[in-house]
Amino acid sequence: MEDLNKNQIVLLTLLVSFVTSIATGIMTVSLLQEAPIEVTRTINRVVEKTIETVVPSVVTTPSKPAEVTTVVVKEEDLVIDSINKNLKSIARITEADSIGKSFYGIGIVVSKEGLIAADRKTIDLQHVYTAEMSDGTELILTPQGVGKETNFITFKGVLPEKKDVSTTTPKAVYTFMPAVFGDVSAKLGQTLIGLGGSSKNVVAVGRVVSLDTKTSGTGTSTTQTLVGINTDIANKDLVNGSPVFNLSGDLVGVRLSTDTAGSFTPIAVLKKEIPLLTEPPKNP
Repeated sequence: MEDLNKNQIVLLTLLVSFVTSIATGIMTVSLLQEAPIEVTRTINRVVEKTIETVVPSVVTTPSKPAEVTTVVVKEEDLVIDSINKNLKSIARITEADSIGKSFYGIGIVVSKEGLIAADRKTIDLQHVYTAEMSDGTELILTPQGVGKETNFITFKGVLPEKKDVSTTTPKAVYTFMPAVFGDVSAKLGQTLIGLGGSSKNVVAVGRVVSLDTKTSGTGTSTTQTLVGINTDIANKDLVNGSPVFNLSGDLVGVRLSTDTAGSFTPIAVLKKEIPLLTEPPKNP
């Protein structure tokens, strides 16, 4: 031992430790094989607990919760949006004869082809009907469905022709913005926006206070049809043809001359009558 240097002493120590470990392992295995089952189970449990302590379970960092932004939409904002959505669909119709002009009522654009629906009143084919749109454009109107027995009447709107334009110049076409018809009937307590005024836009806001329905059919096959929307909307500034919209900007009713104060004819009636008003005349 005295002749060994430091490196040799370290190597000799490691060798002895290695041999000792092997011998200890062999003896341990032999003893465990001969030991009772209870002792073996106890030793295994101690080893398992020791491993759990030395190697802790993986700690997961909780993910950061997603940020939720709450947007509060006021009824006032919805009313304004509904009005702005429909201003381009409003036409103010005038009727001119040899004496002068008179206000006929408000019309509603119902197609991109220039079809304008209005309250049915007496139509004189000798009179000239025009419409002023929201942008100030004036259109020439041609009545349609004059002889039909309907609640509404329709007009076909076109731009007036300019006499000083060459025949080779393309004819000017006005871009129509039709109103969006509501798919759902009005509900009790629902907020509605009426748009009136014979010369300028006047807004009236209210709620549905009652609904008029009509029963059709017999026995168990009866159906209920909405025929009137009653509201607490002020009637002062509403005129014939004044539309009423919901907060989504959908057209749900129109004020006709046959309606009582604060009442509107459901848009379903207009939907049903448009095909009848626009069908071509039958040959005799």
